Formats: sequence, structure tokens, C-alpha cells
Amino acid sequence: MKPASASRRILLLVSALLAVTAVVSFVAWRLSASRRDVSAPYTASLDRRDDWTAYGGTWEAVDGAMRNNSDERGAKLMSGSPHWQNYSVEADVQLLGQYGDAGLILRATNEEEGVDAYNGYFAGLRDLDNSVILGRADFGWREYRSVPVKPRVNAQTWYHLKFLAYECDFVVRATSLAGEATTAAVRNRDCLQWGRFGLKSYATGALWRNVEVRPATRADEVALIGPEAPPTAVARDSTGGATSDSLDRDMEAIDRETKYHHFDPHAIPIANLRLLAPGKPNQVTVHGNVTLTSPMLFIQDPGGGLAIARSDERVPLEIGDEVEATGDLAPGDFSSVLKNANVRVLWSHSPVPPVSVTASQATSGNYDAMFIEIEGLLQKKEEGPHQSLIMTLSSGSQNFRAIVSGKGRTSFPWAIAEMSRLRLHGICVVDPVYTRNQTPFAVILPAIDDIEVVQRPPWWSTGHIVAGVIALLLMVLAAQTIHGRIERMKLRAVFEERARLAHEMHDTLAQSFAGIGFQLQAIHDEVGNETELREHLNLATDLVRTSHDEARRSISALRSEAVEKLGLLRALDDCAARITNGGPMEVLLQNLGGGDPTSIPPRIADGLYRIGQEAIANAVRHADASKMVISLHHEPAAWQLVIEDDGRGFPPGQDSASFGIRGMGKRAESIGAALDIRSSPGKGTSVQVRVPRAKRFIRMSRREYDRRVR
Repeated sequence: MKPASASRRILLLVSALLAVTAVVSFVAWRLSASRRDVSAPYTASLDRRDDWTAYGGTWEAVDGAMRNNSDERGAKLMSGSPHWQNYSVEADVQLLGQYGDAGLILRATNEEEGVDAYNGYFAGLRDLDNSVILGRADFGWREYRSVPVKPRVNAQTWYHLKFLAYECDFVVRATSLAGEATTAAVRNRDCLQWGRFGLKSYATGALWRNVEVRPATRADEVALIGPEAPPTAVARDSTGGATSDSLDRDMEAIDRETKYHHFDPHAIPIANLRLLAPGKPNQVTVHGNVTLTSPMLFIQDPGGGLAIARSDERVPLEIGDEVEATGDLAPGDFSSVLKNANVRVLWSHSPVPPVSVTASQATSGNYDAMFIEIEGLLQKKEEGPHQSLIMTLSSGSQNFRAIVSGKGRTSFPWAIAEMSRLRLHGICVVDPVYTRNQTPFAVILPAIDDIEVVQRPPWWSTGHIVAGVIALLLMVLAAQTIHGRIERMKLRAVFEERARLAHEMHDTLAQSFAGIGFQLQAIHDEVGNETELREHLNLATDLVRTSHDEARRSISALRSEAVEKLGLLRALDDCAARITNGGPMEVLLQNLGGGDPTSIPPRIADGLYRIGQEAIANAVRHADASKMVISLHHEPAAWQLVIEDDGRGFPPGQDSASFGIRGMGKRAESIGAALDIRSSPGKGTSVQVRVPRAKRFIRMSRREYDRRVR
């Protein structure tokens, strides 16, 4: 039973795997089938380049249309899904040049850059033989149908093109603005089944707009060509023979160019225009390549350049077009102008290369109206009329102007830093209309892309130096500010520590002295009549009282609360009152200069208070004075404290080494003050302390200190 059960389990497992595989395959087939066709109308976005892939050409979105500015053979722009099968593409198409073709690609795969470098089908308009063409590309060209368009295919004219692929039938219809339709259809038996779509031009620039993709049915095919089946595709060349080589297509184009490309044999080289007699009416014909189209038309041949004023500007021209112009010659000092000219396009060629010149060579006028390359140092830039960009440049001792048209721009172009070295490609002109008599010549640039930044400005420019100096000053100011804050923090820490010590001494030492004195007094009262013991107790009591007074003085010196609350003068007055203790000495206070004693910074006020306290104590203890004058002078650059007495005085140098005077000197030095003690026997003593005012940004006022401490 067990082997049979195991076999059934294996069989069930295999069956389940097969069922899952079948379901997955069916879903994948349905998804693939759904992706191989267009399920709904699809409008191709011409503004988003990420929806497209370019293979050659120069593509840009312009006013809702896609434009290829290149005359490259076989420029392609692809979009859509490689799984699309039966669908149609329609669009408005316009050829910009002559002797080329442009149109639509269907069912394309394996796209690469190059002539006919893809697998797919192409239908379009060709002006070499004024026809609608339909064919297939397999990295070579096979043309199936070529149907003449009546009256003809015109450049710069819109045509509506619809290209349909249904199974192996392919139909193209071109409709002119007048409503005239031209249709071509073929059946390709071994057709390509699916692929994406694209835009393509050959040897000409072109425009496409209103691009739409729709699913195609048999009914859509019948609506274009009727119920009859299209003819079977046979690749043919211009002589009717079969071909599969794109080289035959090029030879055909060359033959048709020779047929339709006519030159006026009387055309004059541009360099020879200077030889014509001035002052006489001359109507001339010239040939040349377009080098600039706006604000004026310029052409150039191997001999020189020429400005042309057209009589009819409705025919659009592209840079690089070879043209024939006939008009009235107006000779100039260096180059000529062709007025009232009729211009027709002969062929679309590549733009002419610029001639590299220096500013001195351009100043000579020999390169007037020619396409040049020149370098210069940008001095200034400004916005001109019609959003144009006007730049002033220098090269050596020469200055010149550069003008870039604002056509097609909506804002001022990207910023170019002054003093940058630029390389410009443009038309050299000496006409005062462009130079404004400010420079010997100007350069008219076709586009902003013709400006190349060769070298950025050096970092040591005037603006950067000024910015560096300002930054250095700001750093110094910041350092001073930080230093001042650090000093104030240190000062606050010192005051807080001194206050803490004062409270500690008050709570321990001073209270202990008071307790010892109380105990000694109690013993003195209990001793009785023992005279010798009472004398010792009296002496001990006096020592404790003296020590208590000294401790109180030390606590007062540490706390200096009087200076903070009363100001320097009032604090010194209280100090003198405590030391004299109601004695006969008269103390006078003087505040000279109108200043506020409470506005002195805390560190300065504390140092002056300590010096004044020592001076008052010395006068009371040693001078035997009857009068003392305490004066505070507020000067613009300093504060000066003067303490004078009328006591006995002392000879100069006698007490200079005493502990009190040395302490006064150290305190004066700590606050940057100058101490001057003057005295003579019998004439009293004068103590003068002068403190320079500190700079404002490193000084902290007493109110600020009080606010921060609290």
C-alpha cells in the first residue's frame, strides 16, 4: 500500500505542476497578445523627449511640433511598443529643404544610427520627383511604390500623412492643404509582423505635428483603398529594375539633383563684387551658403561674405542652405549689401566652418560679413531689445561687441561670469548699426550655443578680494565677541566663587568667633575676684573680638555687596564710616564729570573699591588725619579715583615696600590701572588710581552682570 500511495502523490504533484505551467503560459500568451496591438488611440507627446529615442539627427520640440534640424541621411526618432501589430500612424509633415524625403516608420525593430539601419516599413513625401513613396528597410532600402503628387511636393508646406499596417497590407495616403489626396498601397507576403513606429527624414530637415497612433482593422484599409487587395510588393529602382541596395537610392537622388538643380551661369563670386563700379546701379546674382538668418540674412562663398535684404521673407531658410540671390548691389567700405533680393534655395548643405581670427584681424575689416571664430574676455553683459544678449569683450588692446538674438527665448539666458574667456562663432560686422560706434566691430551669433566658455574668471577678482576682507573682518569681530563673552563668564565665575566663600566664612568662622567670645564672657563672669585670671580672660576676649572684626572685614571684602548695591562712592563712604567708627575724621565725597558711579563695570569697580578701602584704612590707622576727601572723576577716556587726607604723611619711598601698598599695586595692575601715591611729612597723602575705559564690545555693564547673575 505504501508504494502505491507514494506513486499517487508523485502523480498528483506532477499534474499540479503541469496545470500551473499551463495557466501561467496562457496568461503570458494573453498578455503578449494584448501587447502586440494598440488597444486604444495613442497620441504621441512631442514635448517629452523621454518618450522618444533618437538615432541620428538633431531633434527638438518647437511650438507643439517635433523638428529635425539636420540634413543627415536616415535620421530617426522612435517611440511606441515593439509588440504593436495592426495599427496606423498619422501626422502632419513638412519638408524644410529640397531634394530629400520625410515621413513615418511602422513595425520597426533593431534600430541603429545610419542610412536605413533598421528593420521596418517607411512611407513619406519626396520632393526630388514629387512623389509619395512606400518601401521596406532591412539595413538597405527596397522601394515598393512611388506615386506622383499633383501638382508637386513643396518645401515648407504642410501635408497630412496617414500610414496603415494591417496583417501584410501597407497603405499610405498624403493629403495636401487643398484636400488633394495621393494613395499608395502594397502587400508584402513575408512581412514583418510587429514593431514600433517613428519619424524619419532623409537628406533634409523636417517638421511633424499632431502625431496619433490608432488600432487598424480591415475596415480602415478598405476606407483607404477600397475592397480590392493591394498589389504584391516588388522592389524597383528608378529604371524599373529590382534593387535592395541603399546605394542605388543615393545614385537616384544624385541623378534627380542633376535634373532639377539649375545654376545661373552669370553668378558673380562675392569677392568680385568690390570690382564693380560704385555709384552705378548694378543688379547681380550670387551663390553662397547661408551663415545667418536673423536679424539679417548673410551668405558666404569661398571668397567672402555678403549681407542680403530680401524682398520676400516668406520662404524660410536654414543655416547651411546653398542659395542663389539676385538683387541690387550696394557696395560698402569693406563688404557689400544686396538689396531687394530674390532668394531661392538650391540645395541643403552642411554649415560652413568658421574662420579663426584675432581681434586685430577683425578690426581691419577684411572679414566683414564672414563667419568667424574669435576669443575674448567678457567685460560686461546686458539685456538688449527683444530679449537679446549684448556682451562687451576685450582681446589685447581691442574691444568688441557680441550680439545674440533673443528669438525663441522667454527669459534672459544663463549667466556668464564676467572676466570669463569666451570663444564665439558668429558673423563679423563693422556696420555702425551693430557696433553703435562704441567698438571697431561686432559679432552676431546665430544662437546661444555658439558661446563656449574657455576659462572661468580667476578667483582673485576684485569682488572675491572684497568678500575675503569682509569675511576676515567678520571673523575678527566674532573672535572679539567670543573673547569678551569668555572674559565675562570668567568674571561671573570669580564673583560667584567669592560670594560662596563669603557665605561659608560667615556660616563657620564668623559664627565660631562669636560663640568663643560668648563662652569667654561667661567664664569671665563666673571667675569671681581672681584678678590674674580675669586679665587673661579679658585679653582672650579682646583677641576674639578683634579676630571677629577682621573676619567680618574679610567677608565684606569677598562679597562686595555694597559696591553692587550702592555704587563705588557710597560703598567707600560706608567703608570709611565703619573704620573711623564715629571718630573725629571728616569724610567728603565728590563725583566729578557728571558720570554715574553705578555704570562702572563690576571688575573695575571692585578693584577701585579694594584700593580705596586699603587707602582709607591706612589713613585712619597711621596718618592721624582730621579730614579725608574721596573723589571720583569721570573722564572721556578713563575713570580716576583720588583719596586725599591732611594727616602726617611719610617720606617718599618709606612705605613703598609695605604689604598694603604692594597689594594696592597688584590690584591696580589686575584692572589695567595706574597707581600714583604722593606724600610728604606734615602735608598729608594723596592716592590716585587712573583706569582707562575698556572698548565697548568687550565690556559688560553692571546691569547686564546683575541680570545674568540673578
